[in-house]
Amino acid sequence: MKRRGHSLAVISAAAVLLLAACGSDKETDTPSTTPLSTPTSESATPGTGSTATTDTTASAWKAPVDTCADPAAATAPIAGTLTIGSAMPMSGSPAIAFAPVKAGFELYLKYANDNKLLGDLTVKSDIRDDQYDATQTPGVISQLIDAKVDIFSSIIGTPNNLAVRDTLNEECIPQLLALTGNPAWGADVAEYPWLTGGLVPYDIEAKMYANSLKDVLGDGGTVGLFYINTEFGKIYADAFKPEAEKLGLKVVDEQTVEGTDENPPTNQVGSIARNKPMAIMAVPLGLQCPTFLKELAKSKAATPGWDPKVFVTNTCASKLFVDVLAGDAGDGVYSSGNLLDGADPKNANEPGMKIFLDAYKAANLAGDIGTTETGWQIAEVTVAILKQAQATGTLSRQTIIEAARNMTYTPSLARPGVVYKMNGETDPYSFQTLTILQWSHTSATFTEIGDANTSFEN
Repeated sequence: MKRRGHSLAVISAAAVLLLAACGSDKETDTPSTTPLSTPTSESATPGTGSTATTDTTASAWKAPVDTCADPAAATAPIAGTLTIGSAMPMSGSPAIAFAPVKAGFELYLKYANDNKLLGDLTVKSDIRDDQYDATQTPGVISQLIDAKVDIFSSIIGTPNNLAVRDTLNEECIPQLLALTGNPAWGADVAEYPWLTGGLVPYDIEAKMYANSLKDVLGDGGTVGLFYINTEFGKIYADAFKPEAEKLGLKVVDEQTVEGTDENPPTNQVGSIARNKPMAIMAVPLGLQCPTFLKELAKSKAATPGWDPKVFVTNTCASKLFVDVLAGDAGDGVYSSGNLLDGADPKNANEPGMKIFLDAYKAANLAGDIGTTETGWQIAEVTVAILKQAQATGTLSRQTIIEAARNMTYTPSLARPGVVYKMNGETDPYSFQTLTILQWSHTSATFTEIGDANTSFEN
């Protein structure tokens, strides 16, 4: 999709993504020259993460502003107020799942302004509704560009981000922390230098599940694979299967469901049940998550002696899906995350969590707390990037994207071991660490299964 003047060519694509969580905790007024390999753990301002460090050496990645449609706009100083644009579903059924992201994002920006985290700079958001429909996203982004937003952050959905990445890269407007784990966001930095992802890539997540299954099942483990027949599901399946084979796990049945199919996957789950695998790796999406879990519960009840371990992607780890809608059927399911569980009382007094929970309560929010944390965390990292760009002496689109791609930062709600770390084209993915979690219906919390998996960090 290319933008010429004020027009956007509309790309038609079906939305395929639901959301996973990330993490956050504090920062300083000036950048450190500490190399990316040795980030500091020092804390500064409450409610921000560990001090951000930035590679300021001559070899640090630089933004290619000479290829911009308007190089002067990319290097122009930003002062007074900086506006962050985004497209999210704010109406229709997807808004039920995603509304807490917007709430958390705006809540952190208020916190940043109230506490002068960016000095005299005021940061505000302009978030508009694309109904999670990628055919509407280009028009929304065009409106925001015409409204003179300075940068974009946290656009939700793989096809939605794909629909506008050509335009935003051509215009050299930072498209930070796309809320989707498509590996494409780091696959071609040279072609799309102004776009960064905000979630752990799906292929890395899939490999982590295979390794966790090996730990749970031991040698000779058997697995049933169930996934949505879209690009989203295929990314997981294509990464999981070779990793499972390498680890000695055997996929004994492979079943798919179409992205538009709203019916219970009775035949697919029945096929898996007949093979009685020791575990199931499931990649449904949205409302298919609780539907799958309920259908599986029926098959387990009809198959005496079969009680497989069940792993679902962290796009299904919303309590709306595994608890409110799935009920008992979600009990014991494994997933992953990299944010502390705000609903777990043991985390209530963690410094970053306490600030978040106080702000959440003061704002009278009632949406899914984990999804709200995601919005808070993405806004926090966005502010940390802006702070690092400020420290260069000139806040501009150029210095903002350069800060994003040369920074190490530990957010305030992060689980131990989680870090935002990018290093130009060498390490183009922001988060690559997850902790395996298990849901308890009784306690309504996720329990950590072992330590965070940091083995995929570059």
